[in-house]
Amino acid sequence: MKTFLELASARRSVRKYSDAPVEREKIELCLEAARLAPSACNGQPWRFVVADEPAFKERLARAAFSGVFSPTAFAARAPVIVVALALPGAFLPRLAGSLQGKQYRLIDLGIAGEHFILEAAEQGLGTCWIGWFDAGKVKKLLEDAVEGDPVALIAVGYPAEQPPARPRKTREEMRVFNPPAGGQ
Repeated sequence: MKTFLELASARRSVRKYSDAPVEREKIELCLEAARLAPSACNGQPWRFVVADEPAFKERLARAAFSGVFSPTAFAARAPVIVVALALPGAFLPRLAGSLQGKQYRLIDLGIAGEHFILEAAEQGLGTCWIGWFDAGKVKKLLEDAVEGDPVALIAVGYPAEQPPARPRKTREEMRVFNPPAGGQ
């Protein structure tokens, strides 16, 4: 079994998938990992819509990847597309967020989404987090059935490629310990 750092360093954004179907049990494990993610005031302001049935996945892909959004249409070839939706969230995080100029529901959804993606990697699945899609059309497609604002799509499947690691900042470039106080 891989350690967490081994899993995190091996995970890649996959853009080419095999035709093999993804077992529903593996998607359920990914959803369980997302469910367990922390959130502001334990509000859990997220919902995940799983498109693993071909006809629905095709409708979702048509809505999401048309026009200027076509560069991310590769995701339509994944056996599963997951829509990550942000819910309004609890009152206190919304109030605190408005005072601080932050949307905690989006931070919370990002944490839950990363839990999903890392569990997928542990299950041998490839994923790609997609922010470039037609959120308005996706919302319209889902509006009668599911509440929430579409924030991201997650393409899921067995990888048909092993993309190389992309450059990362060094620890020295991304961290600062105990900086001197400004003006002191």
